[in-house]
Amino acid sequence: MHAVFARAYGASDSLIVGDFPEPTPSPGQIKIAVKAAGVAYHDGLQLAGKHQIKHDMPYVPGMEIAGTVAALGETVAGPAVGTPVIALNDEGGWADFATVDASQVWPMPDDIGFHDGAALCMAYTTAHCGLYWEAGVNPGETVLVTGAAGGVGLAAVEVAKALGARVIAVASSDERLRIAAEHGADDGIDYTGGGLKAAIMDLTDGKGVDVALDPVMGSLYPDVLSGLGWGGRHVIVGFAGGDIPQIPSNRLLVKNRRALGMVMRYYRFHKPDMVRQTVDTLFAWRRQNKIRPRIAETAPLNQAPRLLQSIMDRNLIGRAILTP
Repeated sequence: MHAVFARAYGASDSLIVGDFPEPTPSPGQIKIAVKAAGVAYHDGLQLAGKHQIKHDMPYVPGMEIAGTVAALGETVAGPAVGTPVIALNDEGGWADFATVDASQVWPMPDDIGFHDGAALCMAYTTAHCGLYWEAGVNPGETVLVTGAAGGVGLAAVEVAKALGARVIAVASSDERLRIAAEHGADDGIDYTGGGLKAAIMDLTDGKGVDVALDPVMGSLYPDVLSGLGWGGRHVIVGFAGGDIPQIPSNRLLVKNRRALGMVMRYYRFHKPDMVRQTVDTLFAWRRQNKIRPRIAETAPLNQAPRLLQSIMDRNLIGRAILTP
C-alpha cells in the first residue's frame, strides 16, 4: 500500500513516502480504509522520540483516522464493512489502510465528512474530556485557554462555548486571537507583551478564572496559576511551551485550587464509556454547528513531511489533513 513511514527517529525530512506492507487485522482489530488522517504536533514529537508513545521501526505515523471499515478481525462483530468510522491509534494513519483495536473505533454519521471526522479525533476529544470530565465546566463559568489557536486550544475554545462558558483566549498574535474569536472566544490576551496575570484579573474583575485548559505550560504557567480564582481547576494537557515547570503546592492550597493532569490514553483505555459519550456529543455538536473544525490545509500523502514541518514550526493555524 501507499504510506508515509519512518525507519528511525528523526525530523520531518526523514520521512519516506512509498510502498509499505498492507496490514492484516489481528483478533480484536478493525482494518480501516483511510480517507483522511490528521497531522498534529504530537506526531512530530513521536517522530523525534520525544513523546511517551514509542515505536518499533519502521512505523507509519498518524493517530487520527477517518475512513470506512475494510475488514473485521476475529472476535469483532462490527461495525459492518463499509461503515464510516473515526479511530484513535498510536500509529498507522498516514497510509491507505490502518488496523486499530476495535475499542478505539467509533461509527460516524453519514453526514459528517471524513475531513471533519479526522479533525475531531484527538484535539476535540482531548478538549471535551479535559473540560467536561476533568474540570466539570458548568454554564456561566469562565474558562481560560492557552495556545488558543493551536489544535487542542482552538478545539477547547469551541467546546467551552458549547458547554455554556465564557472563554478567554490566550495566544501570541492578533491574528491568532482573531481566529479564536471567530470560533467563539469572548475575550483575548496577547501574552507576548507580558502582564498575563494582570490581563486575566482585569477581564474577571479581580476574581480570576474558574478553569484553565493548558496545552502550553512553560513560562506562562506562573501567571496562569495566579489567574485562577477560588476553587479554580487547572487542566494540564501538554507542554508546547517547552519547559515543564514545578507546581507550588502551597499556591494550590491557598485558594483551594486543583491541578489536573489529563491524557487521552487514560480515557481511551480506562474509561471507554466516557469516550463513547464524548464522541457522541462531538458528533451532535458538529451537526448542530456548535463546533466547526478549522481545516487549514488538505493534501495527499506525499505532502506529509511539509505539513508536519509547518506544524512543528507553528506556521499553520488550524488542522492539516492528509487524504490517501
